[in-house]
Amino acid sequence: MTNRYIGQAGVGICLSCLLLLSSAIAFSGEDKIVIKTENGIPVVYNPKNPAPPDGSPRSFALQHDLTIGEDDTDPNSMFSELRSIQVDGQENIYALDTKEVKVKVYDKNGKFLRSFGKKGKGPGEIEMPLRMEMTPDQKLVIYDMGNSKLIFYSPDGAVAKEIPTGKYRFLIRFKFDSQGYIYGDTRSYEETKLTAVLNKFSPGFQPLLSIASFEEKRISQVVREFSPTFFLQITKQDLLIWTIAETDRYEIMVSNTEGKTVKKIIRDYESEKITGSIKEKLFQESFGERGIPPGYKYEVPGHFPAFRYFIIDDEDRLYVCTYAYEERDGDYWRYYDVFDAEGRYIAKFCHPRREMAFQVKKGRLYCMVQESEEGIPLVKRYRLIWK
Repeated sequence: MTNRYIGQAGVGICLSCLLLLSSAIAFSGEDKIVIKTENGIPVVYNPKNPAPPDGSPRSFALQHDLTIGEDDTDPNSMFSELRSIQVDGQENIYALDTKEVKVKVYDKNGKFLRSFGKKGKGPGEIEMPLRMEMTPDQKLVIYDMGNSKLIFYSPDGAVAKEIPTGKYRFLIRFKFDSQGYIYGDTRSYEETKLTAVLNKFSPGFQPLLSIASFEEKRISQVVREFSPTFFLQITKQDLLIWTIAETDRYEIMVSNTEGKTVKKIIRDYESEKITGSIKEKLFQESFGERGIPPGYKYEVPGHFPAFRYFIIDDEDRLYVCTYAYEERDGDYWRYYDVFDAEGRYIAKFCHPRREMAFQVKKGRLYCMVQESEEGIPLVKRYRLIWK
């Protein structure tokens, strides 16, 4: 099987509930992790292949144990359009359905418990849900872009409070630390440029400091295949882990509560050239039979970005979704790189491309499937079995 790099849409595969997906990767003695101090900051240099420390697990398998969304006899057990998944301390699953403008709640066995949410512009109502997160004290928070507010819900669906986002209408991603501070990727748009800023906000959403920023040139009637974007997670110690993804840099930053960088995580990788045939495939996945709108230009870089995004588990391990793929039985599976809490590259695994890894809690991986092979949205869960 050969490695490939392809876009984000594509044909997924439905796994049987007993299938184990092995992530074992062979590595040589040359694969070593080197930690250097540069300008007073520890930098973890990781090799191309996983190099787990002696005595630690070297691989893991994924065992499918739950699917939600297949029961077409019960509307409460189906989704119209999935946008986000969250999991609480009791392993209850919260799924944000943006088309129905509802959060559907299931217990750890997949049994439907309740739903909440109402479309509208009034108190507690949602006009355009963009993203859902969970605070460390188990409150669900939905960013309603249509009403420019954060809505905080208790687990039973009661509205706890609302916070207006004011001028920060384009809040792309956000996370909460244990003290209630909010870290957010905010955007502003001008005629010729986009400015993205990674901000820290007070619990009342007042801006406190800017941690990083970048600008992207905007060109009229140009559609870009890849654009830089912030991704961020919070550790158990309230450290901010962040990066500018969709670029040619495989570099992840760790910052403290004052926004100061305290560590960098870097992995050696080789960028893959985007050939003409792959470019055509990307074009078809983006525009299909309808093609690009008249007068527009399609712009694709010469190489794929280093990686797409990352998530974090409750042991502060990072799971980095890359653009590397492997063809399996006529389908494409996506590679994920796994780093431990120290930033060491310890494992690598492949997973069906339709199944977006979204959460890892209590040794289980939760995936969001926006459209399965049968054309329906699903939530899927796997047990992580470390070896």
